[in-house]
Amino acid sequence: MKSNSDSTSRNADGQSRASVALLPEPAQLFQAIAGLYTSTSPLVQWARELSDLHAGLIPFEFDIAPQHRVIAFTQYRTEIERVVGEVNLWAVGHVPRTKSARKHTHSLGEVISHIAKIYAEVWWTVLHSADAETRHQAWVHLSEAREGYAEMVNEIRAKQLQLPTGWQGVRRETA
Repeated sequence: MKSNSDSTSRNADGQSRASVALLPEPAQLFQAIAGLYTSTSPLVQWARELSDLHAGLIPFEFDIAPQHRVIAFTQYRTEIERVVGEVNLWAVGHVPRTKSARKHTHSLGEVISHIAKIYAEVWWTVLHSADAETRHQAWVHLSEAREGYAEMVNEIRAKQLQLPTGWQGVRRETA
């Protein structure tokens, strides 16, 4: 029996319906990545952190990084993996996993990290490319990422999509 003090309804899987609402809308996610949206939601903070980390990796892609590039590159990648893991850990308790739903190939942390990477690369391209067509294609790519995220959130809310919980991947063992 549900008490009157429990204002959160539950779905058939026993998960809070309010938890699905915790996923940021596409505009909110992109504002968070850009540092223009503030919230107490850890997802907003992690999205911004991932954006900054991916922006920090761009010099390595163009080989204009400092002398100790392998060490610095590894530190950026390690931090990205850490934040992705934090997002995935949060998602386990907040994003519904509908058993009969189609399975997505990427965890929430991987999705947000990928969008943050695209955002950083698009802005770098827009700011550094003299070619109008290249800048246009960059904006189109960012728009496609936004649309894909919006569809993913809608499918999760409609119980048609289930995200994997994530995996840290192959790691070097440290003694």
